[in-house]
Amino acid sequence: MSLENTSTVSSTNTWQRYAKFLIPSLIGVLLFLTPITYEGKQTIVIGLLSDFIRQALGAALPLLVTVTFVLSGIMSSYVSLLKPRWITRHALLQHVFTTTPLWLVLRFLGGLFCAMTYFQYGPEWITGSDTGQVAYMEIAGIIFCIIAIANLLLSFLTDFGFLEFIGTLISRPFQILFRLPGRAGLDAITSWVGDSSIGTILTIRQYESGHYSAREAATVATNFSAVSLPFCVVIAQMAKIDDVFVLFYCTVAVCGIVAALITPRLPPLSNLPQRFYQREQRSDEQLEQHNNIFVRATQTALARAQNGPSLKQILRQAGHSITDIFIAVLPAAMTIELIVLVIYHHSNLLQTLSAPMVYVLEVLQLPEAETAAAGTLIGFFDQFIPAIISTNVDSPITRFVLAGLSVTQLIYMAENGLLILRSSIPIGFKQLAVIFLLRTAIVLPILAAAAHIIY
Repeated sequence: MSLENTSTVSSTNTWQRYAKFLIPSLIGVLLFLTPITYEGKQTIVIGLLSDFIRQALGAALPLLVTVTFVLSGIMSSYVSLLKPRWITRHALLQHVFTTTPLWLVLRFLGGLFCAMTYFQYGPEWITGSDTGQVAYMEIAGIIFCIIAIANLLLSFLTDFGFLEFIGTLISRPFQILFRLPGRAGLDAITSWVGDSSIGTILTIRQYESGHYSAREAATVATNFSAVSLPFCVVIAQMAKIDDVFVLFYCTVAVCGIVAALITPRLPPLSNLPQRFYQREQRSDEQLEQHNNIFVRATQTALARAQNGPSLKQILRQAGHSITDIFIAVLPAAMTIELIVLVIYHHSNLLQTLSAPMVYVLEVLQLPEAETAAAGTLIGFFDQFIPAIISTNVDSPITRFVLAGLSVTQLIYMAENGLLILRSSIPIGFKQLAVIFLLRTAIVLPILAAAAHIIY
């Protein structure tokens, strides 16, 4: 082969390497990280696609959710109790349907209550417009669509070098401020413009790929799986503080940064091990080091893109993830949401349990403390309910604080909390509860101070 032909082949290979990194990554950025305005609403392409799917399914979506939840309840009971051999021979089915007694009860009730709500058969406190309809027909349908489309397309953002590129560029600031790998910044960005559950899924994948230690993964999942910007807009509108949205979001950003600086340095996060998932050390590629960080970032990204998954692998991974979330996570999550809604609307239990928070809110000089108190703690179970409670409050100061808590507490058992518990990240329910309380203690005074300044 002549020197000229060798040079041509080398140039072609170089362009192919860059194309394998740039084209999928640009698609991922356009899908997940590019804000767009559609019909006067700020969103992203993934959110728009999710809306289109939801509209296209129409009345079929509640039926699809119901069938899935009923299937989860029946099959989980069958497999967990009888352990049939034909299931145990299939790793995915065994993983999805085999569960603990508590999760089995939640899944079974999820299927039962969802069917009752769909057919409007049973007591009003289960099937009503402020309980079952909200949990199973509205919120479950929204999550159903966003999870499906996000899992199918997430590989464009995660598996072709973009995370490695950005992670290398911002690695030093994240290491200094948060003691985390730079790629954690992408988790936060993905959540910010997309959805907190997407950020959590991304973190779980990165942990299982060996890019995070157990402590790092738990820190990222509980502090950087931020609530999305579109959701913040919705929360501000619900709380009727959208006239100060810019100041509200700046306050939320400050709360997030302060909480992320403090929480990982305290137990239980500080007590988690620095070991990696099924490996001895971090699975980052060993590359020639350059003083130029841009060169190093590009080299890291190109190396990752060369090992990017095939279409078949992408579809298989997405299928496994979607099946796990739809069957194993969502029925239990929506059952928790229903229980919380029922307790809140049909009893005084939450008001009684949150009574000590009345004194805290009074010390912070927040009006209507008794009405707002339940909203300070109920966010642990569901991110929507504090915002719903804010609609019953007249004071804009208190509404501002409740809206801020909806966005900054981050540990929501009806969504990303269950994703974390279901994942391989070694963190349990009690630890998540402690982290939630720590974050609440950190952000509540900041939100109250900002609200008093603004109003």
